[in-house]
Amino acid sequence: MFPGERLSILKKDKRSLSILQGDNLDFCANWHDIDPPSNPGQFNYKSYLSFHQINRQAYLDSASWKIASRNLKNPFTFSNLMRNYFLALIKKSGVVGDQLAVVSALSIGYKDDISSQLKHAYSSAGAMHVLAVSGLHVGILYSIIHFLISVLLPFKRLLVLRAIVVLCVLWFYAMLTGLSPSVLRATTMLSFVVVGMAMNRKVFVYNNIAASAFFLLFLDPFIIMQVGFQLSYLAVLGILYFQPKLFKLVQFENYFLNKIWAIVSVSLAAQLATFPVGVLYFHQFPVYFIISNLIVIPAAYVLLVSCLLLLVAQFFETLYFFLGKMINITVYVVNSCVTYIDQMPFSLIEKVSISVLETYLIYLVILCFTFGFRYKKLVYIIGAFTFLLIIGLYDCYEDITIEKKRELVIYNAGNSPAITLFFNRNHFFIADSSFYANQDAMLFSVKHHWYDLDIKETQFFALSSIKTIGIKNKAIPEIAFNSSNSTGFDFFLRISHPDDTLSNDHDVLLIQGGKKLDYAKMVNYYSLNRWVAYPNLSYSQLNKIKQLAADNKIEFHDINDGAFIVDF
Repeated sequence: MFPGERLSILKKDKRSLSILQGDNLDFCANWHDIDPPSNPGQFNYKSYLSFHQINRQAYLDSASWKIASRNLKNPFTFSNLMRNYFLALIKKSGVVGDQLAVVSALSIGYKDDISSQLKHAYSSAGAMHVLAVSGLHVGILYSIIHFLISVLLPFKRLLVLRAIVVLCVLWFYAMLTGLSPSVLRATTMLSFVVVGMAMNRKVFVYNNIAASAFFLLFLDPFIIMQVGFQLSYLAVLGILYFQPKLFKLVQFENYFLNKIWAIVSVSLAAQLATFPVGVLYFHQFPVYFIISNLIVIPAAYVLLVSCLLLLVAQFFETLYFFLGKMINITVYVVNSCVTYIDQMPFSLIEKVSISVLETYLIYLVILCFTFGFRYKKLVYIIGAFTFLLIIGLYDCYEDITIEKKRELVIYNAGNSPAITLFFNRNHFFIADSSFYANQDAMLFSVKHHWYDLDIKETQFFALSSIKTIGIKNKAIPEIAFNSSNSTGFDFFLRISHPDDTLSNDHDVLLIQGGKKLDYAKMVNYYSLNRWVAYPNLSYSQLNKIKQLAADNKIEFHDINDGAFIVDF
């Protein structure tokens, strides 16, 4: 593999899971270009890899590669060995099942074992950030170490020594987590702050944050396009600026109420700074994020400290297994609470779609209100309402555009067709029931397009029950399913070959694999039609159909090249 140029994708098995970051591999690969998105609204994996300076990829099976060498002096290799050792230490202590999956993610960023259901529950509850080791975890560790250092080394003349101890602990933890990008960002950011404080100068923390961002961008300019980088710095800036002001709004005489309000104010500040980007990328907003954070943030403190104590407790068997049992019980309770919050009514506002322009406009509204309250100037408040008006007008324009939109889309979505029919905000979706029930597959291939169309309700039809779709393109289109004759329709899609052979030049023939094809009949009766080849055709079938289409001058579209879209 050539760093910054090519990507090797290995078959996931026991051998590939044994590879450590920094290992050198010998392999034989056939490189090919990375395909652009094949469906409207789909995640642009090609663009994502281009921001990592990768432009070609190859798939390797188990027989195509071997580990050539392993350099334990490589910090990433050594860090991965440390993480694997710590993961084994957690397992041995008696943490099992979903509890093990969550505590592995929470403590060292190992998320491979988390089930999709549990991941969805944490996402819907607004607690997903605890499963990605980042600024929260590094901040927890820093607060603990800073407190202990202040007690043990209280003298101001020991500032440099205190900073060295703090930096050593922070980077030891970064090594323990496998030097993941999110931890490296957070540790680098905090290291600049610690160094600034050690210089015994008045620390302007925003300069230190900016310096850390500049340093990371100097190493990798493309990092600015990573969602994690954007959310990390926005969350930190939001907490630094908004949290103290929110916290001062309400003061409690009770110590515990003050601590609760502190957590709430941190959650509000971080959410205020990050929600536009979250909605842009993930199309959802967790309603009960305050409730979930009141549970998961204190739990993160307890669990992170408990897990790190396992490093010492492993030499004391009774204490070691006691800690394991307590971790197991604590995570079980947290998982139960998060799952309950996820199942509460209206726990998640989803299917929300905003554009990049709207994201910028929302941030301008936030900035204008912030400056208005900060400097007590009416012009900023007027500016905020002006931008709100622009957002409203832009949203109305989008609604009018979508209202007029009429299209049929055949997606590239696996082994059987998935079809969207959208007109005048009426939406029909035709696919296999198994595909419709597969939320991951739907999200990858279909749902981002639905978000763009602002689709709220769907009428689903099983593919097995629909053979043809006919459309009469009037002021209000008329739709007919399973009509045996295409006459009278402005658009007629044959999803499979019907027994009758009536056709006209409005027909579209969707050719599927998994069965023997009558090529002579296709040419004799459907030569005036458009042919659409679905990806489940065999290699020989696809080549034969391409040749027939070329020889008979038939309009042809291969779904492998992208979704088939018709506006009517």
